[in-house]
Amino acid sequence: PRSGLPAGRLIEEQLRRIIREEEWALIDLRINHFSAFNDVYGFVAGDDVLRFSAMLLGEIVDKFGSPDDFIGHAGGDNFIIISTSEASPNITKELKERFDEEVQTHYNFMDREQGFIQPLGAEGDADKSPLMTVSAGVVSPKEHRFADIREITEMAAEARRQDATVEA
Repeated sequence: PRSGLPAGRLIEEQLRRIIREEEWALIDLRINHFSAFNDVYGFVAGDDVLRFSAMLLGEIVDKFGSPDDFIGHAGGDNFIIISTSEASPNITKELKERFDEEVQTHYNFMDREQGFIQPLGAEGDADKSPLMTVSAGVVSPKEHRFADIREITEMAAEARRQDATVEA
């Protein structure tokens, strides 16, 4: 309900459908530094970021994808897109560029100018946290044969973690 996108069982159904097909790509997306944003700005602002992200995903998939593509909210700061291997590079490139630019409006002027926020740590000290970005991991049957849907999601999550490491 926070993003207006399908979740849980509907995502699983889509994964069960594609595992039997040949031409697809799963894009696993995570909003980096979302929890720090939530800590500083509150859950209402965090929910606004989730809705913004869902709308942005929809616009980009409409532009580069097909009517058969699927967008889901896997929970928290995690989204998935099921598209084609051909469309996935354009989707991820545009998403990263537009997200980095457009998410700025969710921050106040001071935080945008300094390029970070300062959530309070467990000890009451302020940590520096970068502004939100998005990382993406893409898997498709072109590179690997998948035995079950868990394998698809695990490999996509690993690819996303590697992408987040490159950004850091």
